Amino acid sequence: MNEKSEKKKTFRFLKDKWFYISLIIMLLVVVATLEFTFNRLDRFTRHGEEIEVPDMVGMNYADVVENYSDMFTFLLLDSIYVKDFPEGAVYQQNPSSGSKVKQGRNIYVIRTSIAPEIVKMPNLRNLSLRQAMVSLNAVGLRVDKLEFIDYFARNAVVEQKIKGVVINPKQEVVKGTAVTLVVGYGNGEKKTNLPDLVGVKLEDVKNHINNASLNIGTEIFIDDDEPRNLYVIRMEPEYSVDKKVPLGSMVNVWYKSIKNFDFAWYKYEKFRRDSMVESWRLRKFNTDTINYVIDSFNYILKNRKFSYDSLQRVYDKQLRFRKIEAKQEVVEEVIELDDWEFDDYEIDTNFFYDE
Repeated sequence: MNEKSEKKKTFRFLKDKWFYISLIIMLLVVVATLEFTFNRLDRFTRHGEEIEVPDMVGMNYADVVENYSDMFTFLLLDSIYVKDFPEGAVYQQNPSSGSKVKQGRNIYVIRTSIAPEIVKMPNLRNLSLRQAMVSLNAVGLRVDKLEFIDYFARNAVVEQKIKGVVINPKQEVVKGTAVTLVVGYGNGEKKTNLPDLVGVKLEDVKNHINNASLNIGTEIFIDDDEPRNLYVIRMEPEYSVDKKVPLGSMVNVWYKSIKNFDFAWYKYEKFRRDSMVESWRLRKFNTDTINYVIDSFNYILKNRKFSYDSLQRVYDKQLRFRKIEAKQEVVEEVIELDDWEFDDYEIDTNFFYDE
């Protein structure tokens, strides 16, 4: 009887209506707390919410900050003087208008200066192209383009112009102005080697091109990202160690964000190709074998995505070069080199064969 009595006392609360009322209240409190927490979290992260970036180019920078500061964070990259453009106005913006971004996103702005800074044109005549570029940069000027004329000294500056007008040394010009350099062809071949631009960051591209006695052509931005994240993914004409183009030729470039393309991996594959080919040339392997290796690596470099996505990387590494009319003796010579090493690194030649 005592045990039964104890059990009845133990479970007596199950017959108490206040127990069920308390349980319901506790459940409601838990549900309300979870709902409040997730609702606040969504608001904090703005999950799924995107707004369109307006076109700010031409608007007064101060007005832009005042009108849109609750939507974006503005970072002023530079102030430049642009003739026939409103003073203190937004000249460039990144991301561009129409882009979909989250509220609070950084907007990078270049605006026009309110009053132009004046500098004196340096004397560039008879300087080498490289020396002239350094002199211009030192006073805050930049190269617009290169014009080549018949002159006995190759890459020697003959004249300096702004918008087609010859500018004499010590003449006052607006800081940041683009200067056209007239340089000589010289007495030799009127061609030059292309620079290999793939993997070069945006801010260095024009210098590389001008240093090679060439001009920058069309610039195409595949990804919409900050300038510091953009690197060259493609160039036209395509780079080749033996390819030469006329002095002053235009080079078109395409930019991609380093966030979407593994440039380090790409450069590593290029190093494998170049080191392997150079070693074989020194060891005097036949030309067919060397060309086969170059074609194999170039196929890999052209067709791999070099993505950071794990599945895509697996697919990329499985990509193999498929022989087209490859001579049997060439293939046999490559097969003999499975254990060939360069700087203690064993070259993987599996991609030379069909899967």
